[in-house]
Amino acid sequence: MGPKQTVKQYLENWLENVRRLRIRSSTLQSYRDALHIRIIPALGHVQLNQLSREMVQTFLADLFDEGLSPNYIKALYMLLSSALKDAVDSEVLARNVCERVTLPRGEKYEARPLTKEECQRLITAARGHRLWFFILMGITTGARRGELTGLRWSDIDLAKGVVHIRRTIVRLRKLGFVANEPKTASGARKIRLTQIVIDGLEEQKRYIAAIRRHAGSAWKENDLLFPNKHGGYLDRWVISRQFQRVLEKAGLPYMRLHDLRHSAATLLLAAGVNVKVVQEMLGHSDIRITLQMYSHVMPDMQKDAADKMNDMFQ
Repeated sequence: MGPKQTVKQYLENWLENVRRLRIRSSTLQSYRDALHIRIIPALGHVQLNQLSREMVQTFLADLFDEGLSPNYIKALYMLLSSALKDAVDSEVLARNVCERVTLPRGEKYEARPLTKEECQRLITAARGHRLWFFILMGITTGARRGELTGLRWSDIDLAKGVVHIRRTIVRLRKLGFVANEPKTASGARKIRLTQIVIDGLEEQKRYIAAIRRHAGSAWKENDLLFPNKHGGYLDRWVISRQFQRVLEKAGLPYMRLHDLRHSAATLLLAAGVNVKVVQEMLGHSDIRITLQMYSHVMPDMQKDAADKMNDMFQ
């Protein structure tokens, strides 16, 4: 297969027929996990000769936003770069796009999931703010920022009470905002809406109608659930900056917007929701990702299970 093969096809062939000869069998399995749990779900669909520095940079930034350690991110980067270097050496590719990528620095960010009471404080503080419904959706659905940014009104099915996650929005240098399909098949999903979200839809419609009137002829209709002041996509940095202001109003410390996703998952698991349901709601391609990221909740879940088992025999 030449440069028109997908990244997935190349990496799988490279690992089993090239890299496997250089490493111990114990290391091989960790490489397989890294490829199939992290790299391939994010980049595997891309044609090998279309893989760009911007795509790899966005992939690394997303990992950092998830709270993964810089060392782990660097290990994933080195694995991908090594594979692409071999592609260059064998003249399948002209260059290794990883060579121009910037790696994250610093200590691992410790995610800070909100408690139930803190979530209520945050939603109350956000009331009347342009991000109120965005924050509410983040807490109640666990959707990613790019997924929320890309939501359209046509993705809401009120009859069934669900929202369809069909795309994610990224901003690439020179290209601007780009709407991509979810990274994996599990990323395209339906999430059941809470009643508070369903009740808030009308308020969000009124907010959009107000900014549309204010924009006048500058408005570009895109059917977005969360448009900017001209009807286009919200910029991630604007969202982050505004989110910090809401946190301050709520009296809560600094956290990333992505921590709303962690909060949703943690609260659901702590409430006893099956981990498989949480995995599907979050759009994780592998349940091991969910178990790895939220292992801190498991001890309490095991105690609850033991208590319930004890109740059966009393």
